[in-house]
Amino acid sequence: MHEIFDMLLAVYDRAALMLICLFFLIRIRLFRELLHKTAHTAKELLAVTVIFSMFAIFSTWSGVPVEGSLVNVRIIAVMSGGILFGPWVGGIVGVIAGIHRYLIDAGGVTAVPCFITSIIAGILSGLINRRVPKELHWKIGILGGMLCETLTMILVVVWAPTIALGVDIVSKIGIPMIAGSVCIGFIVLLVQSVEGEKEASAARQAKLALDIANKTLPLFRQINSDTLRQICDIIRQDIRADAVAITNTERVLAYVGVGKITTTITMTPLARSPVRRLTTAKSSLKTTMKPIARRKFTQCW
Repeated sequence: MHEIFDMLLAVYDRAALMLICLFFLIRIRLFRELLHKTAHTAKELLAVTVIFSMFAIFSTWSGVPVEGSLVNVRIIAVMSGGILFGPWVGGIVGVIAGIHRYLIDAGGVTAVPCFITSIIAGILSGLINRRVPKELHWKIGILGGMLCETLTMILVVVWAPTIALGVDIVSKIGIPMIAGSVCIGFIVLLVQSVEGEKEASAARQAKLALDIANKTLPLFRQINSDTLRQICDIIRQDIRADAVAITNTERVLAYVGVGKITTTITMTPLARSPVRRLTTAKSSLKTTMKPIARRKFTQCW
């Protein structure tokens, strides 16, 4: 029992290392942009395939030898890649991982079973990506990983020179490797959390725009220098800018914020100002951010 517990810790230790690597990867802007896309180019898929293939190969290399077998997290890497990025990534990573596992121990008891189940894991992960709803990917991924590891144990017993040897190997590595499949769910959830950030950010921005519109719309019904300054102040407070200005194509109509005292504001007759267009069906309000001396500046014109 103590040996099984040690093997389980070894599995979680290597899976945790994979999670840490992915955590730092998703901090990279290019990788984050890749996760936000719904469709990927061939080059992007190739890059992702290389990354998860490296994870799978490292998982095999770092495996713990037990009775001619290796306790590793290769299936976790294969399943995660396919679930997150589709059947092409899962299938190719599965084949690469399986061939690598076979070549490093071609005559081993578990070489052929691991080769077979690595490819099956790649195919299965691609099916999960295409057929299972996204919110269930992590749950079905865990079940799929456990299924592949269970199949591996069955094949080890069948492929071993003697049933007694196969049962002995499975009794030591079966529980740790099957239980370690839980880490597939952690990896999928980690990456999907980044994908959800884009939607959450868009929702916050939409809510902010609606809040500003609700507060400023009554002020546009009677446009003068005071109401324009009030509008600037509302925008500045809501978006937490250092300064906000409303201009036409030639002059500053209202300004609130940093440098207000030293800024000269010239008002044009409102009857001739393009701001009058705000009351028509073709009204427009354009807000842009410009850094001035490392401060946020918003101009509306």
